[in-house]
Amino acid sequence: MNACIPIKSVVGKWQPFVVVWIVLLIMLISAGCTSQSGIRSGTETNQPLTTTALQSNPTPPYSGPDTGIYYVSPSGDDNNPGTAQQPWKTFQHAASAVKPGSTVYLHAGTYDEEVRLETSGSDTAPVTFMSAPGEMATVKSLQFLRGVSNIRIKDFRVNGFANWGITVHGDNRNLQFSGLDISNGECGIKFTRGESGKPPAQGPVSDIIVENSKITGSKYPGIDCTPGPCNNMIFRGLEISGSGLGEGVNFGGDGIGIEKGDHITVEGCSIHDNGGDGIDLNSRDKTGNSPGIVVRNNQVFRNHEQGIKLWGGGRMEKNVVWGQGINPILGCVYDCTLDVEQNTIAYNMWAPEFAHRDYAATFGYPEESGPQKPNIALTLKGNIFAFNTRDEPTGIYMGPGVRLIAERDNIFYSRPDEEILAVFLQDRSITRDEITSGEWSKLSGMGQGDLSIDPQFVAGWPDVDLHLKPGSPVVGKGAY
Repeated sequence: MNACIPIKSVVGKWQPFVVVWIVLLIMLISAGCTSQSGIRSGTETNQPLTTTALQSNPTPPYSGPDTGIYYVSPSGDDNNPGTAQQPWKTFQHAASAVKPGSTVYLHAGTYDEEVRLETSGSDTAPVTFMSAPGEMATVKSLQFLRGVSNIRIKDFRVNGFANWGITVHGDNRNLQFSGLDISNGECGIKFTRGESGKPPAQGPVSDIIVENSKITGSKYPGIDCTPGPCNNMIFRGLEISGSGLGEGVNFGGDGIGIEKGDHITVEGCSIHDNGGDGIDLNSRDKTGNSPGIVVRNNQVFRNHEQGIKLWGGGRMEKNVVWGQGINPILGCVYDCTLDVEQNTIAYNMWAPEFAHRDYAATFGYPEESGPQKPNIALTLKGNIFAFNTRDEPTGIYMGPGVRLIAERDNIFYSRPDEEILAVFLQDRSITRDEITSGEWSKLSGMGQGDLSIDPQFVAGWPDVDLHLKPGSPVVGKGAY
């Protein structure tokens, strides 16, 4: 009997086990290699970098095509991917590359570009262009081509343009402008294109907010909507000054001028030292009764022509209006409903350089551009009219078509013999004594609480401060 077992027989007997061990050994070697690869680069194994790795290799947040966040820098290159590390160079390249939901940050510097915006955002994913946090970029001008909508523009200087700093051509909606500093040129922001009094060449605009911005030194208006219409507009927290005061200007520039539109709000603005009017709304809406017009909590002063003009009516409340060149308030050249409450209108038509004698306010004054007898439903409550016109003081004018809905708790202290010219009451001049005695109340069926008394402002001309002194007899009236 042979005690030796042939090798072939042993291998044959253990062959399945050997194969298994070989496979396991190969898998272990492969896993070790993969582990070493993962240590070299976490991304190669689709594993996140460890906290330690992030701390030792800090990088800015990812930006670029996958996130919709892009960067632009004067030192960049438009062939770059637009990331924080490799920014683009021009505003125009960014404007052409964005998609709905994109945000573009521009680093400080001057972008001497007339940028044409041709790509819209969506209602749920607007496109945003803004200066990088803590920085302020300067761009020459921005044009919103026809139909471009759902865009936000934030924290830029706009300077160096010849005509319009920002142009919104027409058929645009859902635009928001904030934190802008726009200076010089013909007009700071121009809405719609076309001729005055005619339909817009490229359509109306709507649902636009302009807020917390400064517009100075426009040759003509600071903000202009000609021919309009501009609908559902909010102008909030603006300072507009120096319009229409340059050499060679043969007519004044308004702070805000909108020929046509509805649902327009102007609030919390300082509009001053313009060559034309302060706020001029609905001058070509000749059908009148302009809906949704609200002008409130504004400081309107030292404009060379008129202060607040609501041609088609609306609501005017808690505005301070002083130092205008001619009548500070124009209400209703066309048929309208007008609500005027708690405004302070004083020391207008005092500046010797540009003032002319006029009424302290006109409600329904017949104009060549309007009906000779506009029908006006007028509410006048809690206002102060005082010290209007320096040399020959003037009171307020109520036209032939005025119908008083409410008139009470007003202070009249400008002209003793004619604080009110009530044309609708057979051209009756209402004297200071008639207001005090209650005769005006009998004639009008209104006038409860009206007074004709010095309101006692903190300071008169030229250092005007229309806050009321402690102990003023009219506390609770006017804007303060």
